[in-house]
Amino acid sequence: MSFSSLANILNSQVRQKGLAPQIVATLVCEEFDKIIKEKWSGKMQNRVKALYLKNKILTIASLSSVFAQEIRLHEAEIIKKINDQFPSAVERLRYLA
Repeated sequence: MSFSSLANILNSQVRQKGLAPQIVATLVCEEFDKIIKEKWSGKMQNRVKALYLKNKILTIASLSSVFAQEIRLHEAEIIKKINDQFPSAVERLRYLA
């Protein structure tokens, strides 16, 4: 009897179940939140949140249109940082304020 590593088992299950896109979407949302925290030292952390990624559009929620505008000014930089980690994952941001 041979043993398989947990990583191999998880990778095969992710491929079989087609979960890779959902996992990437979750990681992209976490990366966006991390970028916001780093760039604005946490002052927007509880006011701006990534909701979901669908069709390469990252939807974010903002409690204030002022915060949404601030992010809009840095949109290209944010998308580049996300795509450095997850190539071609995000084409644009969608804002809900």
